Amino acid sequence: MIRSRPDLEKSIRSLRRALQRGFSPATSFPGTTSTTLSAGHCAAVAAIVHRKLGGNLVSAKIANESHWFNRIPIRDQWFVIDLTGDQFGRPPIQVVAAGTLYPGTKLRDPAELNKETLQRSAALAVRAGLNSDGSITRRLNRRTQTART
Repeated sequence: MIRSRPDLEKSIRSLRRALQRGFSPATSFPGTTSTTLSAGHCAAVAAIVHRKLGGNLVSAKIANESHWFNRIPIRDQWFVIDLTGDQFGRPPIQVVAAGTLYPGTKLRDPAELNKETLQRSAALAVRAGLNSDGSITRRLNRRTQTART
């Protein structure tokens, strides 16, 4: 559990460093053409962050594209974190009070993550070295199997 904003920032900086090593065309959304490493990875990254830190999945429209990120509680305050905003010319790591980053942000149910996104997320976790005990892949694979039915 994250207990302070500095703890949150330390955790997400570490996550972003690991994820950056794992970003590849094979783990990005099919058809992504941007040269920014994080492009096409937002939902896959949001799923990993959700599994590791909890909180909520959220999304907003950015440049007419659906963009997924996370909302994390610290005590009685919620923070929005975006680890792939650099695909839109923003900083690669953003941490702000909830409700202040992107207009029109909406809460998303984890069940809305489709099979393809869950598969990319599991592959990204492995490539980034975030799945040493297999827990992320097992949980994401269970969700993928559920998404099939």
